Amino acid sequence: MTDHQLLQRIRARDQEALAQLESRYHTYLIKVITAILGRAGTDSDAEELCSDTLLSVWNSADRIGDEKLKPYLTAAARNKAKSWLRSRGELEMDIDEIDLPDRTDSLEDQAIQKELAAAVRRAMDALPRRDREVFLRYYYYLQPGDEISRQMGIPASTVRTILARGRNTLRKKLSKEVSL
Repeated sequence: MTDHQLLQRIRARDQEALAQLESRYHTYLIKVITAILGRAGTDSDAEELCSDTLLSVWNSADRIGDEKLKPYLTAAARNKAKSWLRSRGELEMDIDEIDLPDRTDSLEDQAIQKELAAAVRRAMDALPRRDREVFLRYYYYLQPGDEISRQMGIPASTVRTILARGRNTLRKKLSKEVSL
């Protein structure tokens, strides 16, 4: 059975499909989670976060693109592990953690990419701390707005407002700094 078929069955609320998903991806998810937790978490913490990740697929199946199951699982597992670490004070939200992908070949293109990454970091640093955290959670850690709202204790409408304001602020700052 393909991931696409598996996801279709999960969307239809087939619990056997969820068991197959766990069977197929359990080891992979545990590796992703333990790589992030390091020594801060136990095996049982990793198992719990793996279960939470699988539950998020069950709850969000309609929003997962047909060819995006494994990337979704990876991002969800990473986000669950990082949230777990942050909740214990082991990981702080930091703009320096963001590495923009380098998909360039020439030295000139690499220099442009580094300049763009530095401009993005400067623009993000200029955002108020709470706004920067919301922005990073949404765009970097791929957390849904309702989860950000719940974890940060702010209304969902405030999350949406912060994201819209942040996009406008970054667009203005970057357009001044970088000619695209």
